[in-house]
Amino acid sequence: MTVITTKAVATITDFSKKELPLMDVFDIFQNFRISESERLSGEAKGKAVNNEIDIRAMRDQIDHLSLVSKAMCELLAEIGFDQSMLEAKIREIDLRDGKLDGKLEQTKTCQDCSRVLAMRHVRCLYCGATV
Repeated sequence: MTVITTKAVATITDFSKKELPLMDVFDIFQNFRISESERLSGEAKGKAVNNEIDIRAMRDQIDHLSLVSKAMCELLAEIGFDQSMLEAKIREIDLRDGKLDGKLEQTKTCQDCSRVLAMRHVRCLYCGATV
């Protein structure tokens, strides 16, 4: 049975009749919340560091792909291909996934209706067949 008494500091009396100051209960709760916040903060910092590493790696990949693309464009220009031919080919490849959005998504084709589907689909959106 718990009884609340009033003294200079309010106390809680438990079954063993030991008095625990009400402020101590509050402090325990606050310390728990503080330690939980510190733990979550540490996790967030770790994730932020990992994200920075991933971003650096992606930037390196982009720089490398930009260099390769530039070299390929210059080689194509040297053998007679012009910018309009390259743009037409880019458009053709971009439309392979059914959307002209500047992105290259891996696709698969439904065996039953021959429609193009994103790789994430396990059933055809058009005929319902398993792909």
